[in-house]
Amino acid sequence: MAHTKMQLAKPQQAFTLLEVMVTVAIVAILVSICYPSYQRYVLHTYRAEASSQLYMLANAQEQYIADYGRYTDDFSLLGWQSLQQSGRYRYQITLEAEAQGYLLSATAIGLQQADSDCAEFTLNHFGQRNVQSPQYLSCWH
Repeated sequence: MAHTKMQLAKPQQAFTLLEVMVTVAIVAILVSICYPSYQRYVLHTYRAEASSQLYMLANAQEQYIADYGRYTDDFSLLGWQSLQQSGRYRYQITLEAEAQGYLLSATAIGLQQADSDCAEFTLNHFGQRNVQSPQYLSCWH
């Protein structure tokens, strides 16, 4: 006679509702602590966009004055048709002294306005940064 062994089913290992709730609570606490820091970091990284765009515009202005003897406030003449597409900053050119000087500015718009510590960047034809708003000078670093 052949003996057959019956295998008993092992009890399933499962998480209790309490364990799942504790895990979810821990994850929620971690997210609530980390997410604001992440948002500040992202806003801070977009500051580099404003400063680099202004430096590139200043270079284009210097090339333009070398070619035509005056500065321009027309972005397209500087080769910047797609400059304002990022949606983070509004760029503006203000001419001074009969087009022999300029002030370039980048003002935070949209979600970037949450970065109130660095809401405005300016650069003039002397290469001076944020002359009119020195409180934002540290934003260039």
